[in-house]
Amino acid sequence: MNEPKTGFYAPRHKWRDLHRYIYRPMTLLLLAVGCWLLAEPQPSEDKLRVGDEKQPKMMTLSQGEKVYMVEKPEPGKPAVAKLEIDGMLSAPTMPLEFFACAEGGRDYESMVLLKCHPQNIHLSLILMGLKEGKGPEFFGDTKKPTGDLVLVFVSWEKDGKTVTYRAEDLITDAQTKKPMPRTGWSFSGSRFEPEMDYDTGQPTGRKTYLANVTRTIMATWHDQTAVLNIPTRGGLYYPNKEILPKEGVEVKVTFRAPDEDELKELKKINEEAAKEEATPENPDKDKK
Repeated sequence: MNEPKTGFYAPRHKWRDLHRYIYRPMTLLLLAVGCWLLAEPQPSEDKLRVGDEKQPKMMTLSQGEKVYMVEKPEPGKPAVAKLEIDGMLSAPTMPLEFFACAEGGRDYESMVLLKCHPQNIHLSLILMGLKEGKGPEFFGDTKKPTGDLVLVFVSWEKDGKTVTYRAEDLITDAQTKKPMPRTGWSFSGSRFEPEMDYDTGQPTGRKTYLANVTRTIMATWHDQTAVLNIPTRGGLYYPNKEILPKEGVEVKVTFRAPDEDELKELKKINEEAAKEEATPENPDKDKK
């Protein structure tokens, strides 16, 4: 059998086509959002932050992911406020190349194991009004990914109370020994690759969403298949044991878009991080 030089090599009928991955789920979710807006608006004055007592209308997706709707969104404005996903702290046996992966992913080098379908995260971020950018060209690429910045929070129960941390606070840079700067996470959006038939070696005409295959959600070591990537050059991290509970503890991970003030702060932190990363050997590597 002649193997193709390019494309994603998959068994016949193993992976769904592009229509099933993106267009059909997005259409169904948009229809559900529209029906809710017409039928049952809910009063709410909160800013939809982690820990708020008031919660907007919630929808549950295919793997139990919880999508919270915006109260009476203006035309052209985001319909989704935030996304919550259940998971657990993993027990990594190696330095962290990923902050989070879905079940079936590389949990041995991930901080959090999530109960989710990666494409559902992608769709939810789009409905939050976030724009995907361009991810790294290859695994470990030091070129910074693009895409709107996303805030990610992790919560768990401690002494009868819920504690919440920014995702960045929970991992420590292997070189600096400091927690990751609060840069947020770039919505790089994974990528699609042509599906190839094992039997014929020919393209099937379908495309595969790679995050669904690798199960990679958030990468600290740049990964072209991840939904979210660290917005800096990337690197290896370790769990911040000064904060984290023991492995196996159930957690809730929340994704949401930053507000205007938070976005300004994120941009400032990313600019400072870029200056710290610059070296005499490569002084303009972070110029845009």
